[in-house]
Amino acid sequence: MKKILLLSLSVLVAVALAMPAIAARPAVPEGPIKMALTGKKTVTFNHNTHTSVDCAVCHHEVNGVENFGKCSDAGCHDAIGAKEKGKNSYYRIAHDKKLENSCIGCHTKVAGTDKAKKKVLTSCKGSACHP
Repeated sequence: MKKILLLSLSVLVAVALAMPAIAARPAVPEGPIKMALTGKKTVTFNHNTHTSVDCAVCHHEVNGVENFGKCSDAGCHDAIGAKEKGKNSYYRIAHDKKLENSCIGCHTKVAGTDKAKKKVLTSCKGSACHP
C-alpha cells in the first residue's frame, strides 16, 4: 500500500513540475505565416503542412531551454540578409543544404530522387517556398 501511495505521489509531483513547461509553449499559429525577412521574396510558412516534424527540430533548445520564438529573435538567427551567411544567419537556416534542420536540408531529404518533388520543395523559383 505504501509503495502505491509513494508511486502515485511521485507521479503527481512529476506532472505538477511539468505543467509550467507545457503551459509555456505557445499555441501553434493557425494558417500560414509570412517570413518577411527572407529578402526580396517573402516565404509563406504553414505549420499545418509540417505536422510530421517535431517542433523542437526547428524551435531548438537555446542554453538548454526549449525555444518557441521566431527564428529572427534577438540572439537567435538575427543576422539578416542574403549576404549574411554566418553560423547564426537567417539566410543560412533556410538555405544551407548541409544542415538537416534547415528548410532546404529537410526538403532535399524529403524529396529524395523524385524530380517533381525536388522542383516543388527545393527550387529557387517556382517552388513551394518561392512561388
